[in-house]
Amino acid sequence: MSTIRIENSQCDRSPGCPSRRVCPQGAIVPVEGGSYPGSNGYTVIQDKCTGCGVCMRVCAGGAVQMG
Repeated sequence: MSTIRIENSQCDRSPGCPSRRVCPQGAIVPVEGGSYPGSNGYTVIQDKCTGCGVCMRVCAGGAVQMG
């Protein structure tokens, strides 16, 4: 199975993260803390992720990566 990760240095930290919204498993979650959900970036719960790659296709900044 492929592993999806988020490179937070490339993430725009949008509270309306499209990758998070389209994840069929709800595996993308905000990193805790910050002034709004996502202000510290996002992470992938690997136990929930199936590696489908839908999140990668909608991430405009290329922050969602496989590997």
